[in-house]
Amino acid sequence: MATVTAAAHKTFGRGFSNERQTVKLVYNFTNDAGAFADVVKVGTTDGKILVLDSAVHVETACTSGGSATVIVGVAGGDTDAFMDTTSGAVANLADDFVNQETTGQGIVLASGAAIHLDIGTADLTAGKINVILSYVNID
Repeated sequence: MATVTAAAHKTFGRGFSNERQTVKLVYNFTNDAGAFADVVKVGTTDGKILVLDSAVHVETACTSGGSATVIVGVAGGDTDAFMDTTSGAVANLADDFVNQETTGQGIVLASGAAIHLDIGTADLTAGKINVILSYVNID
């Protein structure tokens, strides 16, 4: 198992008070690989935030030599807040698949929280996934 920082990793937060902001965090197999048990850090919060809405969008279909799964969530917290293993089964990860988990709506993230995409069961061999978070600062 390796922890990899995505090539497109973003640090986000610290906007104007009461301003709703949106960030798109990107995992791209071409740049970030996709080995079984890899943890890909796609973003880190700078300041405490309240996620108002979240969605995971598959921009390019994911493929696998096996039955890979993908979960998306917060390291050391709710690791599948934005996508759980059922939704993240490779069979579901087709072009323009969109997923919203109930737990990823209205979730508070501490400053320094890392958003991870975890690859399980088998290697991914292609795919691009966007994690879109709409949030406000709360500190």
